[in-house]
Amino acid sequence: MSEFNLTTPSHFSFKECRWFLDRNHDECLHSVTADMVIKPAVIGGRKVIFELSESVGGLKVKVLYSEGGNYPKEQLTAYILNWLDVEKDLTGFYDVLRKHAELAYMPRDFYGLRLIGIPDLLEAICWCIIGQQINLAFAYKLKRRMVEEYGESIKVNGSIHHFFPKPGVLGQLSIDDLKALQFSRQKADYVIHVAQLINSGELSLDLLQSLDDRDAQLKMLNDVRGIGPWTANYVLMKTLKDMNCVTIGDTGLNSALEQHGLVQNKKDKNEVLSFFENFEGWKSYLVIYLWRSLTKPDFQKV
Repeated sequence: MSEFNLTTPSHFSFKECRWFLDRNHDECLHSVTADMVIKPAVIGGRKVIFELSESVGGLKVKVLYSEGGNYPKEQLTAYILNWLDVEKDLTGFYDVLRKHAELAYMPRDFYGLRLIGIPDLLEAICWCIIGQQINLAFAYKLKRRMVEEYGESIKVNGSIHHFFPKPGVLGQLSIDDLKALQFSRQKADYVIHVAQLINSGELSLDLLQSLDDRDAQLKMLNDVRGIGPWTANYVLMKTLKDMNCVTIGDTGLNSALEQHGLVQNKKDKNEVLSFFENFEGWKSYLVIYLWRSLTKPDFQKV
């Protein structure tokens, strides 16, 4: 077992990030205790299981398992920094929030919350497909069933840790395989199709990142069967860390906009996008903070 420390900036809160990762959902791809987060991930081509906890001035990283013995420290560090968006300077975002009376409380109440990503492209897209037109609790159940059935797992210190299924595995499934887990026929088709595209290299994180134009990235994603504007924006936000994504039509986002009195008609796409123009460079973060606000229906403005 190896461990090392990571320094974090002042605008980083492990408590807020830990809260985001532990919202009483049936999550199967990380685990959370009172003071730590345990995450399995494929890093540098090898399976790694690491534990994060708070330390003076930053985070303590403890490697619980590394495939092949020695763990890839530099790649693991880069993974964590990207996953938790550690290095982003939130000063500018907080300055903009404080200029809006309805949102000025957020830097105080949600101080240090980060845009926690989903680094794996297949996982991010599949999660969006799974969640289409069903409640969140059932979406987590479907994801767990698929991960436990078709993903790999490792037992460490008496606990089983799961890895998201590989594209080659999901791509070889039949629709009936996923229907047996209570996937709809359409969702099963979408998941298998996306996995096949990623496995063949027709769709990849590298391809998306090679497109400098954001519209081109959205088009590449929207051209995939099963991916619409909401999913495309979610993926760019969570996997590529695009700072200007707005998940138009999202039920939670609409509720938060309505609660804060930020738009007159939450169903008016143009009105919503017009409001977000005030947050150029921080739109994705505003989406995250508005989602966060839904747990504070009694929020107090300052």
